[in-house]
Amino acid sequence: MSAKKFVKTVKNAKRGIAFSKKFKHRLLGSLILFFGLLFGCALLVWWQEKNFTGSYIDSLWSVLFTLIGQGEFASSPRTFGGRIIVFLLSIFGVALFGVIFAEVMQRLINSQLKKMLGEMMGINNCKFEGHVLICGWNGRGPYLVRELLASSRQVALIAKERPNNLDAGIFYVQGNPSERDALIKGGVEKAQGAIILGDPDFGNDDSHTILTGLAIEAIAPDVYTVMELHDPENERYARYAHVDDILYTDSLIADITAMCTHNEGISAFIRDVLSTADDGHSFASFDVTSEFEGRTIKELFEHFSEHGAMPIATITPPEQKNGEHVPVSEWVSTVMPEQNKIVKTPMKVVCLVKDNYSEMAKK
Repeated sequence: MSAKKFVKTVKNAKRGIAFSKKFKHRLLGSLILFFGLLFGCALLVWWQEKNFTGSYIDSLWSVLFTLIGQGEFASSPRTFGGRIIVFLLSIFGVALFGVIFAEVMQRLINSQLKKMLGEMMGINNCKFEGHVLICGWNGRGPYLVRELLASSRQVALIAKERPNNLDAGIFYVQGNPSERDALIKGGVEKAQGAIILGDPDFGNDDSHTILTGLAIEAIAPDVYTVMELHDPENERYARYAHVDDILYTDSLIADITAMCTHNEGISAFIRDVLSTADDGHSFASFDVTSEFEGRTIKELFEHFSEHGAMPIATITPPEQKNGEHVPVSEWVSTVMPEQNKIVKTPMKVVCLVKDNYSEMAKK
């Protein structure tokens, strides 16, 4: 491009920008005007400059190059009508093109800005599926998030305030986890599991935690729910929420502390098997498939051993409640069961596995 043509193009663009600032528009209207001008001018060029010889596409191509000040027609139209066309394209065409470009860019920027602000403020809806939804936040939250991310799980969090240094991969929803709107934004209906943490604002009062469990049950009864409680006396109320599992954090920590006191060095083992983020080992439970029905525990354990797992225990429903729906948290655990015992489903096998254990063992 010569210096003269470049200056001409810049001047035309400036005229178009100045015109676009005064032009009150909508994107659709601007597009209609632009393409109307484009195709109309192409028809006039085909008529005035080429007397309907050649193809209409060639004329359209000449008009497109005229918009940027290039091409033979843009620099030296042969007819008076052609000069009018160049003038219209140089002023109105460039102006319309600038309007459309500015409108599209503004919408893209606004959309991205709205998305970023929404994620920061926790007002967007979660699009995850099969994720884990954490309801509430306390001092155990960061360790919980670390373990879930280490197991390649998608995680969403509902909390009153965004925690400091929250991992960018966590979808955050600002709100009260016991409220329906917040749970819907957190994608509870499409979640695989929900973890309800005790709210430190309530101290040892489990009422808010139980209320959150009831809210989840009302919206998504099929979501596997784990609830953190402080007082074992409140378990009977938590059962009304039909949660699948209940953990007593205070008593669990006390049990582990006492075990470490009586067994020197066992703390290293406990840290290994209770964490999936250290590239070591951990406990995992697997459903026993119907193909093992009627076979022995020995055969079942040998199957898992062949796949690189170390079977330790079985979990089965209470015998007196067979035929009834019993939460897994109420099933009976049997460590090192008798090898000749016959397998009867439903049953789960608890194994010690490497943190990167293959999904093959679940089959």
